[in-house]
Amino acid sequence: MQHTQASSGGAPGAQYPEVYRNLMAIGLLGAIYRASEDAAIVHEAVEMTLEDPTMYVMHRAIAVAMGGDAAYAKASLGRRIEQQPDDDNSKVALGVSMMLSGDPEWKHWLNNVLATSTDQQAREAANGVLAYLASLRTSH
Repeated sequence: MQHTQASSGGAPGAQYPEVYRNLMAIGLLGAIYRASEDAAIVHEAVEMTLEDPTMYVMHRAIAVAMGGDAAYAKASLGRRIEQQPDDDNSKVALGVSMMLSGDPEWKHWLNNVLATSTDQQAREAANGVLAYLASLRTSH
């Protein structure tokens, strides 16, 4: 069985079988295509096996929002932000999730990161989202 490095929430350098990475992809695609019950089973199995599921939870939140529902992002990432108010990456993921699902309050989270964060990676992500959206407006 072929092993590949997991980039969706595993520890750096962790090796997972290809079938495991395929499960991650199936769960995320299921979320996008609104097969939420089936996808939830896959997500729960994957998240229970990850040492730190934070990145996978962010990916899941964005995928579910791409399917039109920000409730998972608001619950899971909102809870994480309450527990760790300095988690600016979760704030960016929450803002993107809300934007993708059509929630008009999405920009608050990106503006919060830009106004208060010292996390360069999170600031670049927030700026990148806003710059991309601005480029879409000017190209049409």
